[in-house]
Amino acid sequence: MTAAQLSFFSVTLLLVVFGPFGACAEEAPFGEALRTLQIPNRAAGGNARSIHTVSVKRENLRGGVTRLLIPQEVDGKLTDREVLIHAPRSIDPAARHPIVFALHGNGGQNRSFLRQLRPFVDRGDFVGIYPQGHRRSWNLGEEASTADDVAFINAIMEKLAEIRQLDTDTAFAIGFSNGAGMAHRLAIETDHFLAIAAIASHMTVEILPEEETKATSVLQISGDRDKIIPYQGGDSPTGHLFLPAEVSSRIWARHNRIQGRPEVSDTPDGNEKIVYGNGLGDPVVIHYRMRDFGHGGFEREEGGINRLVWNFFRDRIRNTEE
Repeated sequence: MTAAQLSFFSVTLLLVVFGPFGACAEEAPFGEALRTLQIPNRAAGGNARSIHTVSVKRENLRGGVTRLLIPQEVDGKLTDREVLIHAPRSIDPAARHPIVFALHGNGGQNRSFLRQLRPFVDRGDFVGIYPQGHRRSWNLGEEASTADDVAFINAIMEKLAEIRQLDTDTAFAIGFSNGAGMAHRLAIETDHFLAIAAIASHMTVEILPEEETKATSVLQISGDRDKIIPYQGGDSPTGHLFLPAEVSSRIWARHNRIQGRPEVSDTPDGNEKIVYGNGLGDPVVIHYRMRDFGHGGFEREEGGINRLVWNFFRDRIRNTEE
């Protein structure tokens, strides 16, 4: 293992615990703090927010939002990369929660998910895991980031496995745009996720399932007038060459060894839904063609995209239990 890899998988973590709506923390979430540093808290008007360097031997997660910093070497420089762990405010110490990674789009921020997914987290449906892309992007080959983002997610999963209240065997990933491309890549190159949801991006010609890629359920939602990620495939302003959206879903279905023709229907909102597979416990692939939509803007369609995604993930949990 190289020195860079050793520093990347360092056993020392930096954590910040936020109270409701970003108020300051009371104590560290993983046991006694070894030392405390102060950083400015603009909301409090002073140095009210604490960074704790803590031991990971005690594995309890507090309710609210925990900020986790994982060191990674990028372009020869050690960088602390942020991950937010978004837990219910009242968390049962004996419970084990599914986890949902949420991956922002190019130029986005992980903190946007705190409000977006709060209703599901507060209800106890899952614990949200929100990594921040290096230079606000995910490295698929043409982005500003040159980080090894697959290794970054692997390191996050390694740390999450040490937390008693998290069920890392029941893990999902939702991505938007560039984050959706990263979700595809993670499903191809890791075995962490039962299912992924790719919103406003299908697969590129460069990153496709391989023989060793495990079968994974996939929800793909694409606008048929998208000028950034063309629905019919081809060159994109992002620099990538994309497959046609429906071919992307078909490749996942073929990789998952789903037999038979898909079920195609129109939804009450006037969109097209294509479903591959329906066996209990087996992977499924569902594709939504969002008619007359571009690169997003369909968040309220189909009963709400976030709700649609969570229902898809929840069905995968139920199927594995039956």
